[in-house]
Amino acid sequence: MKKTLLLFGLFLFVLTTAFPQKGHAPAKKRQFPNNLSPSETHVARLYEKTVSSVVTIYTTSNSYTASGPTQNKGLGSGVLISKDCHILTAAHVVDGSSKIKIKTQDGKLRDATVLFSEKSADIALLKLDVPDSSLAHAILGNSDVMAVGQNVYAIGSPYGMENSFSSGIVSAFRNFNALYDGTVNIEFIQTDAAINSGNSGGPLFNSNGEVIGIASSILTVSGGFQGIGMAVTSNTVKSLLAFEDRPWIGIESIFLKSDDLARLFNLNLTSGLLVQKVAKASPADKAGIQGGTIAANVNGRPILLGGDIILKIDTQDTCHVGCIEGIRNVLANKNKIDVRYLRGGKEYTVTVDAAEVRKNFLRE
Repeated sequence: MKKTLLLFGLFLFVLTTAFPQKGHAPAKKRQFPNNLSPSETHVARLYEKTVSSVVTIYTTSNSYTASGPTQNKGLGSGVLISKDCHILTAAHVVDGSSKIKIKTQDGKLRDATVLFSEKSADIALLKLDVPDSSLAHAILGNSDVMAVGQNVYAIGSPYGMENSFSSGIVSAFRNFNALYDGTVNIEFIQTDAAINSGNSGGPLFNSNGEVIGIASSILTVSGGFQGIGMAVTSNTVKSLLAFEDRPWIGIESIFLKSDDLARLFNLNLTSGLLVQKVAKASPADKAGIQGGTIAANVNGRPILLGGDIILKIDTQDTCHVGCIEGIRNVLANKNKIDVRYLRGGKEYTVTVDAAEVRKNFLRE
């Protein structure tokens, strides 16, 4: 199989190199067949109706190794869900990205920004930097009104092959006993609709053309699709979009204890929150908080050094893992949060404004 794919790729390379074109060949205009069965006609029309809202997501992220910084390219899918050009995708598609480009169905590449990301649900909400009201958007359906065995349809860009369409059924509903903020039940649809690398973040539609899931992951032994795909349910997404107290400011960080701090930084502190990455255009990024740039290993755990060490979030010390609940309460109850951090041996305090990510996006 690998040899076949390699030969196919080589064939495409030789073909495009040997016969360079001055522009894109005009798209072939296909006629809709008149001999389809009613069920085939319905599915074909469903694709025509929904594909215009699906986008391909290209990301650039920085990684740091002993040999220096490198740029990584990523690929995923997403779906437009509002006239204001909000885009749903999977959190793992965009987390850590320094640049996000969205390819819409008109072929244009557009810049986008992350509005919030929730890893536990693998959901992220983006917005085009320059909204375009002419772009089509999909409608979020009610995933509570579904049954095991009903048909579902996935559209995305597996391995970069844009607008790929696959169908399957709802195999099961899974929640894995996961909650967001103790209130939002994180539920997944298990499906046998083909989901592969590049499909992540793409929509799962019902037969009415409504989004009832966002492709998240697959369970696989071979590395490819084996009939077990997971999509976050649309009602989980709705709960997160309407959750006005979401405590997200856009940082990835880890707690360091006093012995780690003393050994790594020669600091006499009981603990600190070492910033690893900061999401572009997030509240923390706008406040000037910085992530790490130097790859290291601490007690067998890979971390990034060089980032800010957060000492206090509002009135809550970043004392240890047990302080997480206190930190969440602070973030959940204030729009403007004072953050005290250490950089280059000096302490600084900035105000992080989280008002923009604490909206009920369903009201917009």
